[in-house]
Amino acid sequence: MKKFFLYSTLIGTSVLGQQVQAIEFDGFLTAGFAVHDQEQTNGKKLVYLEEITDDVTFLQDSKFGLQVTADVAEDMQVVAQILASAEDDNYSMDVEWAYLDYAASESTMLRAGRIKQPVFLISDYLEVGYAYPWIRPPAEAYSNMPVDSIIGVEVLYQTKIGSMNFGVQPYFGSNTEGVPGEQANFFADNYIGMALRLENRYFTIQLSSFQTDVSTIGTRENGDSLNSEGTAALSVASLSWDVANFVGYTEFTTRDIEADSEILVGVNDVDFDALFADQDGYYLTLGYRMGKYLPHLTFAAIDSDPAGPPNTHTQGARQETVTLGLRYELNDSAALKMEYAQIVREDELFNPGLFSSFDLEDVPNGNAFESDTTSLVSVAIDVIF
Repeated sequence: MKKFFLYSTLIGTSVLGQQVQAIEFDGFLTAGFAVHDQEQTNGKKLVYLEEITDDVTFLQDSKFGLQVTADVAEDMQVVAQILASAEDDNYSMDVEWAYLDYAASESTMLRAGRIKQPVFLISDYLEVGYAYPWIRPPAEAYSNMPVDSIIGVEVLYQTKIGSMNFGVQPYFGSNTEGVPGEQANFFADNYIGMALRLENRYFTIQLSSFQTDVSTIGTRENGDSLNSEGTAALSVASLSWDVANFVGYTEFTTRDIEADSEILVGVNDVDFDALFADQDGYYLTLGYRMGKYLPHLTFAAIDSDPAGPPNTHTQGARQETVTLGLRYELNDSAALKMEYAQIVREDELFNPGLFSSFDLEDVPNGNAFESDTTSLVSVAIDVIF
């Protein structure tokens, strides 16, 4: 795997003053399938990560993306990324980001529009599977992020500290999303955050945090009101290394949700934190590059507090996952990946882990799982062009 290729192509961090074509296109594609061996005690299907079941599916990991970079002036560009995922209505196209990029100086860049906030190590290229060793980033950490992008402004300041590159990236904005599985919308306003990044050719260290005012408007599937307000915050500590063919990634995330219960006026009103629990997630990936092969092992975990039955209390995820993976470089632009994961859900009633919540009416004892351990097999091909 080559870390450097993306920084000057797909991510759009090339120096704006260089002479390039007026419009540049870069693309990526992932084609893959996944299947697990878990089912409900009543024989119904259990869905993992919103798409994966005990039938082979290509929906979770298959996607196509195109990045367009257009020069406006010597020091200004417009950058957009268009993404089509198999899970989104048969490859319907969505604009992941679209922003104006202005080089105020050699060390300072200003961006305005729909931007990807720098929360995780790989936030800038989260959808580009070729850029990292896994088929999908560890969900125990990355599922804590409820919003993919925001509409707002950010500043990127970069300088040298000895042999290291240091970056500061504050941002501000807002966004709205539909709440999965509910007839409601999720609003994030006064969204303010910052990332600090220190890196060289061997190591990358990043600390990031944001806070936002949150509100939900609408109803749950059972008719309860979801008109609620409050705050949400997420902090992430990240480290990656690539030294003498040893490759590693580790990140710790913590999410804090606080609803304002004083605004609830109806007997059926529900706090939005009944949808988004306080959660901590982390992972550690270790790999060793052997020519075209990169075998790697990942341990990941997620925990939540508090926890309880769906529709009556905050419903969080509690599970641990061990994943054995192999990446093989087919050529300079394509990689084949294979993974086998063992998912161990904490043995506790009403805990779906990262499976979709189940209906308590179908599972009176609160335990929908045939087993606490689930095997997950995934195979994918990642391509850049």
